[in-house]
Amino acid sequence: MKRRIVISLLSICMALSLVMAGCSSTASEKASTAASSSVSVSDTSASDSADTASTTTDGLMTPVSAIDTDDQFSDNDLDTGYDESNSTQITLSSTSASVSGSGATADGSTVTITEEGTYIISGTISDGQIIVNADDSAKVKIVLNGVTMTNDDSACILALSADKVFVTLADGTENTLSDTGAEYTQTDSDTSVDGVIYSKCDLTFNGSGTLTVNAGYKHGIVCNDDLVFTGGTYNITATGKGIKANDSIRIKNGTFNIDAQDDSIHTSNDEESGKGYIYICGGTFNLSSGDDGIHAATALLITGGDLTVTKSYEGLEGDSIDITDGDISVTSSDDGLNASSLSSSDETTSSDQAADASSADQQMQAPSDQAPSDQAAADSSASGSSSSGSDSQQGGFMGHGGPQGGGQMGGGMDDGTDANAYIRISGGTLYVNAEGDGIDSNGMLYVDGGTVTVDGPTEANNGALDYGTGAEITGGTVIAAGSSGMATSFEDSSTQYSILYNFDSTLDAGTEVILTDAGGNEVMSYTPAKSFSSVVFSSSELAAGDYTITAGDTTEKITVSSVATTAGTTSSMGGGQMGGGKGGPGKMD
Repeated sequence: MKRRIVISLLSICMALSLVMAGCSSTASEKASTAASSSVSVSDTSASDSADTASTTTDGLMTPVSAIDTDDQFSDNDLDTGYDESNSTQITLSSTSASVSGSGATADGSTVTITEEGTYIISGTISDGQIIVNADDSAKVKIVLNGVTMTNDDSACILALSADKVFVTLADGTENTLSDTGAEYTQTDSDTSVDGVIYSKCDLTFNGSGTLTVNAGYKHGIVCNDDLVFTGGTYNITATGKGIKANDSIRIKNGTFNIDAQDDSIHTSNDEESGKGYIYICGGTFNLSSGDDGIHAATALLITGGDLTVTKSYEGLEGDSIDITDGDISVTSSDDGLNASSLSSSDETTSSDQAADASSADQQMQAPSDQAPSDQAAADSSASGSSSSGSDSQQGGFMGHGGPQGGGQMGGGMDDGTDANAYIRISGGTLYVNAEGDGIDSNGMLYVDGGTVTVDGPTEANNGALDYGTGAEITGGTVIAAGSSGMATSFEDSSTQYSILYNFDSTLDAGTEVILTDAGGNEVMSYTPAKSFSSVVFSSSELAAGDYTITAGDTTEKITVSSVATTAGTTSSMGGGQMGGGKGGPGKMD
């Protein structure tokens, strides 16, 4: 792929406007590797601050402003040290376990931990289980030091009661936890255990070892409260979700290789303020998902990391999506990024519903989430942005909270818009390859910085960029190629220039598109990976003036006289924005 990348100083400054101190190296973190005989009783966790951080903002249960990035990881979350001589040793052997030390007892292949402390586990066992059933103020550290464990009908590690459980992967060790795929036997009427690792309390993973989780029944790692990762390598295969938490998932570091038939990473709690969010500030991710790559019940905030979604129904989803840094690549059979606060979340997987459908618009929506089909026709009235070329009026784009021009299918009970949802890209590198909408916000779409490239849909019922209430660009670089039937671009309320060009025919994948200025200098170029009939260009190098677009047999001059310029051939759908459209059926938890 050939593309010219220009990021202005203004873009970089705006990308830094969200604090990323949660992933910075502090003195306390550097000191946290000191050896300890047990976990410190003092554990200032981010969940405490999140509970009091904020109530709702603009209707969002967990706006990004409620995520205090300075306080997402406690000292204990980062502490991988332990004093072996003062720890309890648990040895697994075939079908039985033995305990040397205090705080735990063994009964056949089951070990129960009842006291605060550090427990080092090693060995191999069949149909084994580690149960944590300690006081609700206890902090329990479990060190996996070369463990292979299977369980026939329940979780391998089951944390029923504690203040917080820490799982440390010992340096250089390989650890494997698996179920046999049989339905779990439930022994507590208040608890429905459905993960190979299941915790009713806060749960943290750290260390530098490797943990392989094979979930044949449902999910890999499940936490009812806050789930934290600060290190380690995780290889997870699941028939359900890979990693699932109720209140939050926070990832500072680690390598995550997840193959899940449902969502790879998922939060559920969209009912409590300060809950249900996902915060990623580091790590390497390789996600293959039957449903969403990452699904946040409320806010999704990515401030760093190397994230690749190789397969998904929808790549990244949440009420809001904020990206300030990181290297992100998303491949999806529907929307690449989708922001909507209207969807239900969880167990009826859209991957199952999508098996016999080619797009979300062909599927049955949940009653609370019915949106007009993106295939519905829109008028082709002229917008407030400038146009050039033959029949280049693109129809009215949606303004802030209301239609501009005649192209908007606005109003109505179910117009698909969502004032509480937004996507904001302020930095990093984002690549999207989507069969549905490339980037779809049912509310606002903001681009303030970073580099965004979209290989969008080839069918006319979706667009490379899609939004419900408006789209503004103030910095960064955007190249988005796709079909022209629902093609949209940024609005003239933006401060950075953009060009939407519609071709009069579909061009083959591999056809380079070049934009040159009046002096013949190349300003931007891109070679789409799929067939396309429209392209959006925006960068800090664009300004008012004359340009020439060249692609295949097409060479046309474009006069840019407005911050949002449309040119080329009028699409069959008139280019009118239809309120974003819901990016797929929700699921019920």
